[in-house]
Amino acid sequence: MKRNLWLLACLSALLAVGCGSDPSKPEVHNPKLPAGSTLAVIDFRDCTIPDQEDCVGSGKAGTAVFLNQLSSSTVFHVQPLDRPVDAKADLSDDAAVAYAKAKGYAYVMNGEITDYYKVSFIPGTWWRKERAAVTVRVFNVADGKMLYVHTDSDTAHQGSSPEEMLKSMASDVQDALEDN
Repeated sequence: MKRNLWLLACLSALLAVGCGSDPSKPEVHNPKLPAGSTLAVIDFRDCTIPDQEDCVGSGKAGTAVFLNQLSSSTVFHVQPLDRPVDAKADLSDDAAVAYAKAKGYAYVMNGEITDYYKVSFIPGTWWRKERAAVTVRVFNVADGKMLYVHTDSDTAHQGSSPEEMLKSMASDVQDALEDN
């Protein structure tokens, strides 16, 4: 009986270890961009939350924040790329890589704003929170492999802004790409 329990415990442990990895998530070990390289940043997709007016233009706003932050890098350069599809349309990662390749870039960032909400300063709205969320992916254009993925979200009471939250997120991305 003890042997059967031991065997069952071992099989359970192997199953847990084997199921612990998610094949849909890339295994990103070293996202560092080479010194002097250029990262093309495609305008992010607008958030697509129904009836949320702040989603309109959120992709451009988020991209501007990321470009501003990433342009302070002393390791790599950034180059903005206009979105080749509508601001609310999905741009597949394969299409983003092909687009950047056609433009002559070695690295590309594709992403989307997934939440963006600015509280208006109307009396009685003190309980509402500012929100921002983003997902970005960085690819090596030569082989199409994903180098890095970052998903983040934040909320704050009035006094902060989605832009300030996105700046913090962009700083985290910059640190990873510079390997800080």
